[in-house]
Amino acid sequence: MADSDPVTQKDLEELKVALTQAITQSITESMTEVIRDVETSLLTSFHGYGKGQAGRMTALEVGDAPVKQRLDALEQRVLSPETRRPH
Repeated sequence: MADSDPVTQKDLEELKVALTQAITQSITESMTEVIRDVETSLLTSFHGYGKGQAGRMTALEVGDAPVKQRLDALEQRVLSPETRRPH
């Protein structure tokens, strides 16, 4: 088509299809990149939160160890008379 030729309905329709495809592809690529960035940010945040929670749980378990030992000893004393045979 030369510059002096008039634009036909078919030319406009082809341009519309080409522009629609180009815009759709551009939006798809941009959205894919944004979604990947958000996913990476979320996973990084959850990983950091999980590490912090694991540290807290470890500290609680270590701190509770003496209490658990004392409770076990008391349970043994309480259960011991119940399991002995009367004389």
